Amino acid sequence: MILRRSSRALLGIVVVLALGAGLSACASLPDPDEMRESLTDVTETPTVPDAAEKLDVDALPEPIVDPLECKPYLVITARGTNEPSDKQLLHRVAKNIAKARPDEVLTYDLDYPADTDVAEGGTLGVRLLIDTLNVQADACPDQRFVLLGYSQGALVVGDALIDETIRLVGGTVGALSDEAEERVVAVVFYGNPRFFGQEPYNAGDYDPSLNGILPRPLGSLDAYADRMVDFCVSHDFVCQSSMDLDERGHVAYFKNDMRQEGVDFVLDRLDAADDRPGSDDGDADSDDDGGDGADGTDSGTDGDDGAG
Repeated sequence: MILRRSSRALLGIVVVLALGAGLSACASLPDPDEMRESLTDVTETPTVPDAAEKLDVDALPEPIVDPLECKPYLVITARGTNEPSDKQLLHRVAKNIAKARPDEVLTYDLDYPADTDVAEGGTLGVRLLIDTLNVQADACPDQRFVLLGYSQGALVVGDALIDETIRLVGGTVGALSDEAEERVVAVVFYGNPRFFGQEPYNAGDYDPSLNGILPRPLGSLDAYADRMVDFCVSHDFVCQSSMDLDERGHVAYFKNDMRQEGVDFVLDRLDAADDRPGSDDGDADSDDDGGDGADGTDSGTDGDDGAG
């Protein structure tokens, strides 16, 4: 059953993820001493979230989503905790992928709570993602998938891809079909709380001896290792398990080059999957921050202002 973890670990991820993504929306930093105390004073055993029972695939086997449009590529974004809908870190990544492949990309923002109740909302997020990919694999025989996750969103996407027995959230909600799993052509994470420092697909100036707040077991995502990149910078207390609450680490992705690096990685993967020659489309104008909404991405700025 899901959430066989200590109460300290659960509260740690709830509080740290809330802080991590809240920073991108210019939330004020909590006092570091209070933060440490909140992590160490927990004694209650966490309860199983209501969603684990309500969304149990045995009790609710029918998908909870409807099919989306059958464009060649479906790019799904999973935002961090409390990120505003119009200033998400991943908007520019998704938008530039779509600009590089005109009329070929449908972008979809995973409609999960992304709030501080990670156990509850994350369980819904995993079910939504699994059902979406399985339904699309059935409805759109030629569609392929790109998955993008930031902070809590990286937790949700990653847990949807791994075995139910080692998930932190969503252990009851089912699994990807073989067909859906094969259709995933690229996975990109930023500030992943389940980061493991020695995975071969990691990128950034992270310390490989450090892991995230709640790292996945080494090799959990081996099936996707050649299709994914996990960006982590030094001093990001979420993916480097640090109690240094300097906000600049976890929001560095808004200002460094890693979003465009994520775009380039995805486009290389799409080119390889298409057997197409490489193109320069990955250099799409990354300074055009306004979303046009035409491909399913929310309109508005793409998140650079969220760095505070």
